[in-house]
Amino acid sequence: MGKAKKSTKKFNQRHLKDELERRKEHKKTQKLVQKREVKKKRKANGSADDGEEVFTGVEEIDDLAGFAESVPKGALAKLDLSKFVEADPTAAGGDDASDDEDIATLLKGGEDDDDDDMPSDSDPEDGGSDVEIGGDDEEDDDEEAVFKRELEAVSKKDPKFLEFMKKNDPSSLAILEDEDEGSEEEDEDDEEQDEPEGEEEEQDEDAAMSDAEESGSSKATVVTSKMLDDWEKDITKNQSIKSLKRLLLALYSASHMESENENAPQTPYRIEGMRIFNKTVTASIRTAPKAFNHYAPIVNDKVAQKSGKKWGIAQALIKSYLVSLLELLKQMSDPAMIQYLIKESERMIPYFVCFTRYTREFVKELLRLFGSASVDDGVRILALLSLRRLVSLSPSEVADIALKGIYLTYVRNSNVKTIANLTTIQLMRNCGVELYGNDANASYQHGFVYIRQLAIHLRNSMQLRSKESFRAIYNWQFINSLNFWTEVLATYCGDRAEEQPQLCATLESLVYPLTQIILGVARLVPTAKYFPLRIHCISQLLRLSSATGIYIPILPMIIEVLESPEFLSRRPLNSTLKPLSLDSQLKAPKEYEHTRVYLEIVLESVFGLLADAIATQSVRIAFPEWVVPAVLQLRRWRKRAGKSWSRFSKQLQGLLEKIEQSSLMVVQKRNKVDFGPANLTGANQFMSDISADATPIGAYANSLRKVKAQQRATMVEAEMEK
Repeated sequence: MGKAKKSTKKFNQRHLKDELERRKEHKKTQKLVQKREVKKKRKANGSADDGEEVFTGVEEIDDLAGFAESVPKGALAKLDLSKFVEADPTAAGGDDASDDEDIATLLKGGEDDDDDDMPSDSDPEDGGSDVEIGGDDEEDDDEEAVFKRELEAVSKKDPKFLEFMKKNDPSSLAILEDEDEGSEEEDEDDEEQDEPEGEEEEQDEDAAMSDAEESGSSKATVVTSKMLDDWEKDITKNQSIKSLKRLLLALYSASHMESENENAPQTPYRIEGMRIFNKTVTASIRTAPKAFNHYAPIVNDKVAQKSGKKWGIAQALIKSYLVSLLELLKQMSDPAMIQYLIKESERMIPYFVCFTRYTREFVKELLRLFGSASVDDGVRILALLSLRRLVSLSPSEVADIALKGIYLTYVRNSNVKTIANLTTIQLMRNCGVELYGNDANASYQHGFVYIRQLAIHLRNSMQLRSKESFRAIYNWQFINSLNFWTEVLATYCGDRAEEQPQLCATLESLVYPLTQIILGVARLVPTAKYFPLRIHCISQLLRLSSATGIYIPILPMIIEVLESPEFLSRRPLNSTLKPLSLDSQLKAPKEYEHTRVYLEIVLESVFGLLADAIATQSVRIAFPEWVVPAVLQLRRWRKRAGKSWSRFSKQLQGLLEKIEQSSLMVVQKRNKVDFGPANLTGANQFMSDISADATPIGAYANSLRKVKAQQRATMVEAEMEK
């Protein structure tokens, strides 16, 4: 190679670095321009780009990368998936700080840079989000203008009262006293309806003025039991707005008692003693909803009219009441009191829906209670019921936040430490599955995004093949995430498919990629140490196959465990260790490796899964032929390892007998049919009137499940007694 010229050396020293930077910037600009052109074409054509990989759930996927880099198409191509990755389920409003954890961190798989192919709402050329934001701003401007005019009217009448309002929280405290003009109009209406009440209303006005003067002073009025009784009586009989305002001010003071000790703004009323506190809360909860229903009646779970004079009077009062309820929910620690407040808050859901900010705060609080370790199962169930009703009445934005929030809350709390944790995790999983049955499109969007993220983590682990990458997959949060989506698909594509056919048709395309992920996880590290994890994966596949009726090749995975050298060639170590529960384990503890105690527990679980897997196909017309390869391999294993595992050899002999009896039963039924193999409809309806548990192998598998359930219940009781 020739010597470099002097001019070349000078260029390299002086200009090469700048030239390289310029070229990099030019490439970035070109990529941005190309992306914008692609987006414009998508909007114009309304279809996916030809150069992208597309996943429909129908075509074959040879590896996990196919699903990890895919996007939906067809009828679901217009669904926007990016907002579920960016949305914050705990955001209470635009001004509140967001502390949402990314799902990648939760699964301990590191940051993910493969989401560039997902559509994004942050593109400056996309005007969809701007329209929504503009609509909210217009509503806020209207409310601020009305509030400002009322403040100006009050400032002319009572400057001292205005100073008091400026020092305190105007959105929650002063907002209760800025409706003087509206209350005077209401008083005139009351006088027209019932003239004898006119004198009482004039006395109320005088009392309100005196209260305002007192609230402007440095001393707050101490709430007494007589005051609460008078307010409640006046609200019940006369629908008095002034008494309702005072009661709600007292409730606000009660709900912010702890904040008052920390330099909180002064309130017009002060609560002293738990007796007055309890009476204030109960009186408010007992009377306020009825009063709200008078001014803003609820019809078919919706506020009948959100405009007019009555709504203008009630709006500020409803906001204050909702703020106080949310504050009480945050402060309470007694489970009975929390359940009571959740039930009362559920009655106010039609009013929560009228205010987006308070709806988000309510969702955030329900999710906090749902995932709290200090509450009991009753609180979790009530939180789910309230959340489900809130989602059914709210816009799709709230449904998206709730669905993402309940999944992330479940993942955060899905780390199994003892067998006693399994019951709580199972309850949380069932609650999350219930919430995913409300909206088909939203459930598909979330399912697609999160199953795709699981595929990305597994693909990265397969490529890196390191301890850290394996640890990102072999942990309880990842496995329980698979359990969650398995239960969602098994429930709505199997158990409840007839109840919700649209949801079943929408979610069914996710069964195949989820199955591929579970198979990949089971075979990622195929060693005896991780037999418990493989058993968990096989259980998930069994649940998915038996519920949906989709055939999944499970028997080869089970027989791979039986043909391990641990059972065929290596002599197990004798040990005096106590039996191990595989339900709370993903891998064998070091002291249990290669021991007879551990391997016997594995064999018990494997034979139970083997019976279940065969029983699910025992009513199929091809069962006698389908089961032949498995029978041959099981007989071969019994001949080779039967002497070392004599107890399980006898159990396997009983299993083989039940298989033979079931095969004979199917053959006898098959001899009576009058259709040929080409008649798929007749083949699918073969023995449709007989349950799988009614066959000999099904009854045998059912008995094994009952024994296992009793053993698990005993272990849970023993764990709880410690």
